[in-house]
Amino acid sequence: MLKKLLFLLLFVLPVILFAQQVSNSQTDNANTPQKFALVIGNGAYTGLAQLANPVNDASDMAAALESLGFSVEKVLNGTLQQMEDASERLKDRLSTAGNAYGFFFYAGHGVQSGGENYLIPVDADIPTENYLKSRALSVQALLDDLNDARNGLNVVVLDACRDNPFGWSRSAGRGLAIITNQPADSIIVYSTSAGKQASDGEGRNGLFTSQLLKNLTTPYIEVKEIFNRTGADVSDVSNRLQIPAIYSQFFGNAWFGDKPADAANVPSYELGTIHPVPQPYPGRNGGTSVRDKTKLWSVGVSAGTSLADPWVIGTVRGTIAPFRYSFLEVGMDLGLVSTITNSGFYSLIPFINYCYYFPLNNVFGLYAGLGGCYIMTNYDFSDGAVSLHTFAAEITTGVTIIDMINMSYSLRTDFKGVDHKISVGYFYRFK
Repeated sequence: MLKKLLFLLLFVLPVILFAQQVSNSQTDNANTPQKFALVIGNGAYTGLAQLANPVNDASDMAAALESLGFSVEKVLNGTLQQMEDASERLKDRLSTAGNAYGFFFYAGHGVQSGGENYLIPVDADIPTENYLKSRALSVQALLDDLNDARNGLNVVVLDACRDNPFGWSRSAGRGLAIITNQPADSIIVYSTSAGKQASDGEGRNGLFTSQLLKNLTTPYIEVKEIFNRTGADVSDVSNRLQIPAIYSQFFGNAWFGDKPADAANVPSYELGTIHPVPQPYPGRNGGTSVRDKTKLWSVGVSAGTSLADPWVIGTVRGTIAPFRYSFLEVGMDLGLVSTITNSGFYSLIPFINYCYYFPLNNVFGLYAGLGGCYIMTNYDFSDGAVSLHTFAAEITTGVTIIDMINMSYSLRTDFKGVDHKISVGYFYRFK
């Protein structure tokens, strides 16, 4: 019976763990949104006032987005043809996946005319307002393209609200106009309020972009909160002289980087839908909060037996979890009883293992890991004592149940012999 149990633990459980890992990996890959970005920075204008920061803004923004996993196309000092071609490529990329995230960033000259907004190429020759539609990039045309892509989320950031650089102003106003036909599932952000001017900044970056970069790369912030914080920061730094404008038609939740550990407690945005909050389960203390599978810090005690030379083993253990879904298991085994006739016995075995955790549902979780231990054993026979002090490698697998019960199997070897341990115990996981 013990041999059958050992076979199941040693061979079948790792197969189950591997299959679960593959399944989880495939599910995660299917649900993880692809992320594409287009970043344009125009500053070296040939017929207009040159701008100091847009190229730096675009370069730094591209680097920040790449660090978040975006595939980024960067256009610096772009012509109209370059800007239009890059915008079309962004649309094509976003059209390939229904849950894709799109991010468009522009820094440079921008103007409004007749309630429409236009982004100005560096080589623009626009003698009168009548030429805007054919010689500048229409923001509405860009938004229409993004809407046609039908992807999950599009963010458009325009740090272009500077004063009209042209002499004509028949229907042109200051800054940019409010978007009147915004795509679904989109967030549009102006560096300042509609019709207002924005600061070009005194450092490497413009005022708005410097604050956006700080919040964009802060871990675990939901996308709408990124822009809420950026707006508040810009307002504070400018003494409320510059207040960004945010127009949102996105009603889900999305994270450009890692999700926070408690993201399961709010509706999650995946595949263009809002999934319901997971149902609570009755916790150890009667709580109703959804379990957080990533918080694996714990302490526990257990009792077990060795299969090779049966004796009772008591274990004190704890887990340290600095990373998601994995932990360090640190503990101490104490051998308590020997069945060897006419002998005394004790064993002290400190051990440490690195384990990976696989949550199956709100009740069960599996883990497997590798590590080592130091075996200090003494057999006190009537005709003398025998001691064993040696390092050994360790393979461990286990099952956790409702954050209370732990069942585990460990195989230890000093490459001369093999010891086994099966144990069952109680553990407390810190919430």
